[in-house]
Amino acid sequence: MKNAKKNSSNAISIYKRLLVFVSPYRMRLAAGVLCGILYGASAFGMLVALYWALGLVSGDSLSLDGGMPALGQPEGTTGGIGLKRLLLTVSILPVVMAVQGILLFCGKYLVEWVGNRVVVDLRSYLFAHIHALPMQFFSKNRVGELISRITSDTGLLTQLVSNVIGDVIREPFTLIGSIAAMVYLDWRLSVVALVVFPICILPVALLGRKVRKASRSGQESLGDMLSVVQESVGGAMVVKAFQMEHEEISRFNAFNMRVFKMQMRQSRSRSLNEPIVSFLSAVGLSGVVAYAFINDLSLALLITFAGAMVQMYKPAKKLSQIHMRIQRATPGAERIFEILDVSNTVADASDAVPFSESVQSICFKGVSFAYDEKKVLDGIDLQVRAGQCVAFVGSSGSGKTTLVNLIPRFFDVIEGCIELNGADLRSLTVRSLRSQIGIVTQETVLFNRSVADNISYGSPNATQEQIEDAAKRANAHKFIMELEDGYDTVIGERGSLLSGGMAQRVAIARALLKNPPILILDEATSALDTESERLVQSALDELMKDRTVFVIAHRLSTIAHADMIVVMDQGKVVEQGTHDELLAQAGKYKYFYEIQFSKDSKEA
Repeated sequence: MKNAKKNSSNAISIYKRLLVFVSPYRMRLAAGVLCGILYGASAFGMLVALYWALGLVSGDSLSLDGGMPALGQPEGTTGGIGLKRLLLTVSILPVVMAVQGILLFCGKYLVEWVGNRVVVDLRSYLFAHIHALPMQFFSKNRVGELISRITSDTGLLTQLVSNVIGDVIREPFTLIGSIAAMVYLDWRLSVVALVVFPICILPVALLGRKVRKASRSGQESLGDMLSVVQESVGGAMVVKAFQMEHEEISRFNAFNMRVFKMQMRQSRSRSLNEPIVSFLSAVGLSGVVAYAFINDLSLALLITFAGAMVQMYKPAKKLSQIHMRIQRATPGAERIFEILDVSNTVADASDAVPFSESVQSICFKGVSFAYDEKKVLDGIDLQVRAGQCVAFVGSSGSGKTTLVNLIPRFFDVIEGCIELNGADLRSLTVRSLRSQIGIVTQETVLFNRSVADNISYGSPNATQEQIEDAAKRANAHKFIMELEDGYDTVIGERGSLLSGGMAQRVAIARALLKNPPILILDEATSALDTESERLVQSALDELMKDRTVFVIAHRLSTIAHADMIVVMDQGKVVEQGTHDELLAQAGKYKYFYEIQFSKDSKEA
């Protein structure tokens, strides 16, 4: 009972939040609602028209002075009806049905337009919100799961709003109109017909709860399955190299079957719903026939009343299906709002100002940072002047990458602060801060677009001449021109059609075109062969000119020229100085250098 109340409360809360997205289209929705109300009212008119038509066929007078014509046994045959009466008889129902059809179309189209547009807006808002979240969010959530939220969960809402909202608005009025006609015809007979109606609610509620539970489990299983697909396809080379195809297929099939089982649980509950409602409807109709026989009611009244019952149970069945659909779609909405409720901890402060000066200094003052409870940086103090090249050295897990990721505010410090020209980074707008920074990482991120589009990513107004100039300075122009379509060549997902060295030089060209005063290089040459490394290093040397550079070094020989080398260990700065000064200290830096020098000598 408590779970039912909780689920109901959650559903109401979710639909209230959806109303925010409906608000811009309230005039269209109001028009759709009005058409739905009129359609429901026309159900009453259609039943009255049917009663009148039966009265005319029976040969009763058209006079309404005494109210509705009294319908007894039909007299004679339909061939004895006058032409005028016949024309009126055959025109009443088509006119009413035509009006109903117009109202149905207008109401359904307008409401579904609003519903589908709300889903489009919600999906766009969700996508934008995900991009606004800090990098820590992405480290905790699988890509496949996020894809499931954006596609599958919003897809459930699409079904909800396109198929349900119209019925929610239209069918209750149809139900009311049908019941009103029944009461108008014979209120005693209406009591008999409606006595089983409340019984329909119980199985609908019980089955709806099962649908909701199975739907939530199904969406979670689908997210797991998409994650398996993303990981397995993305790591296809590793899968093949270790001959793990069979294991990956088995793993996928297990999740795929779990999704199937959840879908069939939903299908079983939904499929049971309509037969139960139909059976109870038949019980009610049987009661009406028995009552009519016992009380010797006219055949015309019985036929009209039976039609009213059919019309009443049609919206009743639809409304029972709506309950199922709502229960099925609610978990999807909950999963969407779970993401939307994640706060952006790196958002602009209310008094944040744009950074518009030239870079003069970057200072780390007592900077500490932790992933959840695990502290990875502890009390970092550094002073960096404009134009300096600062290199970071240390074992894996020493905090190098985390430290440089604090500069563009991919994360925010938990203690201390980082100052740009004496201003705390958190006092500056994120957009203006990141516009000052260019990044080239070890794992090159390119997009399934043309080479030109990838180079101009972040510089959308760049001309073709500027793009080519950046490529030339990055030692990329020559190989680009050798591609099938030159700068218009689409390079595949994550630049799969390019070698590692080529992709890295395209990334460097992208940073050169942006022309940022601050540059972050995160082991940009560590995964390259000797020839590619030479070309990339030459491009990096060009990129580093006249900039403030933060380098995470893999090969110590590439940072010997750095103005300052910072040695890190377990989140702390343990040594700091130039290459020669650190070698003279005979500490950790010299230890790293000798290990690498010895390794390079053996390889030579």
